[in-house]
Amino acid sequence: MPKKPVGILKRNARIAKPSKGGKPRRLTERAAILAKPDIRQGTPTSPPKPEPVLQEPRQYPFWTCQSEVDRQAAACLSKILASDANKRNGKTIKSLTLAPHIKAKKAVYAVTCQTLSYLPVIRQVLSKTTLLNVEQLRPAVAFVITYELLFGQGCRIKGKAEKAIFGLKAELQEYLQDVLTEAGVEHVDELLSANIAEDWPRTARVNLLKISVEEALAWLRSPPVSHQKLATLGNKVTVDELLPDVLLFPAGTDLHDHPLVTNGSLVLQSKASCLPAHALAAQPGWQVLDACAAPGNKTTHVAALMGGKGRVLAFDRDAKRLDRLKANAAATGATNIVAQQADFLSLDMCSDELREVRGVILDPSCSGSGTCHSRMDHLLPSKGQAAAKQEAARLQSLAAFQTKALRHALTLPKLERLVYSTCSIHDVENELVVKAVLEEAHELGFQLVDPFPTWPRRGLPLLPGHHHLIRVDPEKDGTDGFFVAVFQHSAS
Repeated sequence: MPKKPVGILKRNARIAKPSKGGKPRRLTERAAILAKPDIRQGTPTSPPKPEPVLQEPRQYPFWTCQSEVDRQAAACLSKILASDANKRNGKTIKSLTLAPHIKAKKAVYAVTCQTLSYLPVIRQVLSKTTLLNVEQLRPAVAFVITYELLFGQGCRIKGKAEKAIFGLKAELQEYLQDVLTEAGVEHVDELLSANIAEDWPRTARVNLLKISVEEALAWLRSPPVSHQKLATLGNKVTVDELLPDVLLFPAGTDLHDHPLVTNGSLVLQSKASCLPAHALAAQPGWQVLDACAAPGNKTTHVAALMGGKGRVLAFDRDAKRLDRLKANAAATGATNIVAQQADFLSLDMCSDELREVRGVILDPSCSGSGTCHSRMDHLLPSKGQAAAKQEAARLQSLAAFQTKALRHALTLPKLERLVYSTCSIHDVENELVVKAVLEEAHELGFQLVDPFPTWPRRGLPLLPGHHHLIRVDPEKDGTDGFFVAVFQHSAS
């Protein structure tokens, strides 16, 4: 019998890929298995034929932006628009564009905001084309690229999505002119919503658990050698006249990566949001309750003003939000915070755990209407006049919960001072909630008191003692719209 060529022997000796769950087998062994006679038929067994597979309709992959900034901006925009359309809270422009996985946060934030700002115009322009009917072109991608083409910096790298839109550049520019003509304006800026928050100073709270105001200012104005480039910014910082632990930076300052922010010495917080902790005026050693605490900026602020002494009992019924509170407490060094998952309305105010509570921060869920500009919500499609009617039912539901929570908190047996606050500008969530419980509060020995005598803006004249209530006007006070009411027990 003639010998097999050496090449064939070597080829048969190669190692095959591992079989499922087994060791590698030589191809010669596999061939032997396949050639094993079938006893019933007396003939070698042939490999089984694969069954026919029904083919699914071909799925066309979606086109994406080639620029990473545009790609991430389109992803954020898609989530924002979906959240707005479904009337679900939680998906804010800042929370999405400044998330940890976003690489160029400032650029992604800018493109997202600018696209939203121009979105009504972009939609009108695209409606004159068939681009939004292209299955592979998602609307958010089309919006971002059209923004870059008509109002932005263009696109240096062009994929299928960019080529599809830039291929109609002349037509899109012509359609834009048609939109302006139809609106009776000469420039597109006349159709955009103004954002007053762009002129607000950037605020940060000094975390007194880690650093004093004087030490923070010294660092900012004369930073270590490795951060000398920040000295110019530090020389522009001032201290707020009303709140001594709040620093004011120039409008538009990006502090997210600042060393004092990343190490927890400064907390990025609006001036309005810092009002409740100061209004409470809790003393070191007090036991304080934060009823709807997450994400914890006000909680950690109270803990800091108490010098880390005493206890702050922080409750929130949402587990994920409570995790954020715990993370914020750890980052700021607020070891006197005891965070617990619970529905505040279900708590027994006379329990051993709560009977010694002397101060309460009650900042319940609200419409957030006062934060419209800082959250950039004025850019969302739902924030038109038609949405105001739809919001009325939601406001009534929120006010009912707020009133229940306020009544419940006032029954704490040793309560001395309670701060009720919202980031709302609606009287139904503010003065009318206070009015609803005022008679009961008087019976329990509480009176409305003025936490900030020098503050110029007061509550609406809808109830007795309205002049003790604090209102913050976003158009006049350079911060979010806010409301504060303080109940003081007559025996304290």
